[in-house]
Amino acid sequence: MRSNITFRQSLMLALLCISIAGCGSTMPAVTDLSEIQEAPTRGPMPMDPLRQAYTERGGFPEYIIGVGDKLKLTMREIQLTSESVVVRPDGNISFAMLEDVQAAGRTPTELDDGVTNRLAQFLRFPKVDVEVEEYESKKVSLLGAIQTLDANSGYGQSGQGRYSLKGKTTLLDLILEAGGTTPDGQLENVQLIRANKSFRLDLRKVLTSGVQSDNAILQGGDIIIVPGTSLRSKKVIILGEVFQPNVYMFADDARLMEALSEAGGFNAEALRDDIRLIRVVEGSGQMYSINFERFANHGDLRQNVALKNDDIIYVPRSFLGDVNDVITKIEPLLNILLLPATYRDLYSTGGGLRIDSGNPPSSSASFTRTLPGTAKPAGDGRDDEDASDE
Repeated sequence: MRSNITFRQSLMLALLCISIAGCGSTMPAVTDLSEIQEAPTRGPMPMDPLRQAYTERGGFPEYIIGVGDKLKLTMREIQLTSESVVVRPDGNISFAMLEDVQAAGRTPTELDDGVTNRLAQFLRFPKVDVEVEEYESKKVSLLGAIQTLDANSGYGQSGQGRYSLKGKTTLLDLILEAGGTTPDGQLENVQLIRANKSFRLDLRKVLTSGVQSDNAILQGGDIIIVPGTSLRSKKVIILGEVFQPNVYMFADDARLMEALSEAGGFNAEALRDDIRLIRVVEGSGQMYSINFERFANHGDLRQNVALKNDDIIYVPRSFLGDVNDVITKIEPLLNILLLPATYRDLYSTGGGLRIDSGNPPSSSASFTRTLPGTAKPAGDGRDDEDASDE
C-alpha cells in the first residue's frame, strides 16, 4: 500500500508540474544533479551484540544460544537421561531438578558448565552434554537471483527464503548454503540491509582477489538481496513524446537510456534537451531536468541517471508541452491504473488543468533541479548559448 501511495503522489506531482509549465512559467537550465545520487553506504557495519550468532572461545567460533532455540540436554549417570527444552522468552530453561537456568547469551559449552555446577549441589560428579537441536533465534532473509535446487536431491533448503544462523556465517557461506546464484546473479552488486541502512558489497572481488572486506559476517535480522539481470523490481512510468508511453518494470541497475529504449525511443516531435524526471525524495516531490543531447553529442554519461522505483519520465514536445496534449496521452494510463478520481480532482481544482476553481500553485524555480552528477561539463562551449536562450 505504501508503494501505491508514493506512486499516486508522484503522478499527481507530474500533472501539477505540467499544468504550471502550461501557464507560462520558466524552468531553469541544468546546473547540477548531485543532490539525489545515493552513493553506496561505506565504512564499518553496525554490530548488535544481541543479534550476533557466535563468539570466539579459545580462538574458535562458538554459537550463542538465543530465545526460541531448542536444546537437547543429556545427563550421563547410572541411567542416561535426555530432555529437549526450548529457551523461554526470559532466556531461561529448566532441566531435571533445576529451574530457571540462564541459557540465552551463553554458548553450549558455557551452559554445559553452568548446568553441571548447579547439579553438583545434588549429585556427585554429574556429567552433562548440551547441544542445539533447532536454531531459531537468529534468522536472515535471502532474496533475489538464488538458485533453487531439486527438492529430491536431498540437499535441504535452497533458493530464496529465511535461513537460520548456526554460528559464524559470512555472506558467501549463506549464498553457497542456499544453492548459489542463478547464472544472471550479480555478485558484484549484492545488497545487505542492516539497522535500517543499506550496504553494497562486491563478492566478485572477494572471489577474484581474496580480500574479505566485503564478505560480511551476518547477524540475526539481516536482509540480503542478490540482484539479477532478469529480476525486475523497479516500476517506472514513461510519458510524453516516446513511441510507447506506458508503465514498465526494470531491473535494479536500470538507467534512463534503457528506459527510453524500452519505450521505443523518441518520436519526431520530442524535445530531447529538457527531459523531466519526477521523483519522490524523502516524502516530497522533486522534478529534475536531463539533457539527452549532452549524452548523445558530447558523451556526457552523467545524463544517463540510475532509475528508482516509482520514477516518472516525461519527454515533452515543446517546453513541457501543451497541457491538453499531455492529458490526452496519459488519460488511458490513468484509467488502467484505477486513478480516474485523482485525475478528475486535478482536472477541476487549484491544479488548474482545465477548470480553474482556485489559484494555481505558483511556480518555484527550486522545484526543477538537475539530477546529481549530470551538470554540463565545464568548457563544453554551451554557456553562452544557454545564456542567450534564457
